[in-house]
Amino acid sequence: MVGYDPKAESRNISSFEVAVAGSVSGLVTRVLISPLDVIKIRFQLQIERLSHSDPSAKYHGILQAGRQILQEEGLTAFWKGHVPAQLLSFLSFEMLTELVHRAGVRDARDSSVHFVCGGLSACMATLTVHPVDVLRTRFAAQGEPKVYKTLRDAVATMYRAEGPLVFYKGLNPTLIAVFPYAGFQFAFYNSLKRLSEWVTPAEGAKNGAVTNPGPVKSCPGWMVMGEPGREEYKIQSFDAETQQLLKTALKDPGAVDLDKVANVIVDHSLQDCVFSKEAGRMCYAIIQAESKQAGQSVFRRGLLNRLQQEYQAREQLRARSLQGWVCYVTFICNIFDYLRVNNMPMMALVNPVYDCLFRLAQPDSLSKEEEVDCLVLQLHRVGEQLEKMNRQRMDELFVLIRDGFLLPTGLSSLAQLLLLEIIEFRAAGWKTTPAAHKYYYSEVSD
Repeated sequence: MVGYDPKAESRNISSFEVAVAGSVSGLVTRVLISPLDVIKIRFQLQIERLSHSDPSAKYHGILQAGRQILQEEGLTAFWKGHVPAQLLSFLSFEMLTELVHRAGVRDARDSSVHFVCGGLSACMATLTVHPVDVLRTRFAAQGEPKVYKTLRDAVATMYRAEGPLVFYKGLNPTLIAVFPYAGFQFAFYNSLKRLSEWVTPAEGAKNGAVTNPGPVKSCPGWMVMGEPGREEYKIQSFDAETQQLLKTALKDPGAVDLDKVANVIVDHSLQDCVFSKEAGRMCYAIIQAESKQAGQSVFRRGLLNRLQQEYQAREQLRARSLQGWVCYVTFICNIFDYLRVNNMPMMALVNPVYDCLFRLAQPDSLSKEEEVDCLVLQLHRVGEQLEKMNRQRMDELFVLIRDGFLLPTGLSSLAQLLLLEIIEFRAAGWKTTPAAHKYYYSEVSD
């Protein structure tokens, strides 16, 4: 893992361990590329053309230059001035991304954040180690006879002859070059890592396994339907033909009509609240299976189109069936929770989910315990994620919830208790103490 990720399982890694890992990786990298770097510097310092046709040119090709340096100066010449300086870069990158997360201005796992933090961390490291890099370049550039015999001799000689600023020669162009270089390096690493986890989930798909991509406490892990010893999807309420359709979609999505599968899942989710609570992980498994098999997204496109249709008709759905409306909100929040890349929710679903929760926070909805219960449950499930995506809308939503709690016209005691609990839950950073949990939920049970 590179960069701060508050949801990563390896979050217990210390700053010292990050620094050590970064410095060791830098050491190995530098050992491998240093011979080419030495040859590059010799080429840059040579005034004559790099060509066989120029008899005055000492070096005219990579292989020839390598052989000549080896013959004249020995094998160690390829590692002159070899001092790795990766420790500060990785450590400062980790600290900067964590600072972004703490400030709450952007998601610390976003590629643009990685670009800026990567560039800044490289500049910080460059400012610190540039004197050493100047010395390394001088050692790599000198041939025979040697100008500088030891590191101490080089420091003293350069300081006497050129003054203290000699150790920062070339700093400006180095900073201009290193910021985009390191920024793109970290950003592309992040983007490619997310892409790989989209194509192949992080915990793999061995023997037909598909694991939960997100930190959903109620569903720690699961497998494709029917694998022995693993949890199965609750599809007993489907007829035999539909059960077979879903099983085939999970194992061989190319063999079925995926638009039909999407409609079947949505239709049943609007009728069965138990199924709507877990349909997201089934949809995720089908999307992963289709991507792995054919590299396409027919099912996801069909699913999102159908969700949009139901979203546009949400008021009619609520007027027609309160249970269907509650099931729809549960289902779209479930989809929002599961359809993600590297724990990043789909932006296309952020506003529709918010709009549904806003509707549940209206006075006429707060007077109905089913809608209050749905509102609180979904905020427990996706509230923290939604706030990271759009904090302003979450603030507006909780203004409605507080108003509903403080002006309890037609509000039941259970609804008041649930609203108070979710207000305190968010105020405590989307968590609650065991004592508060015991108080609220013992009251709900009573």
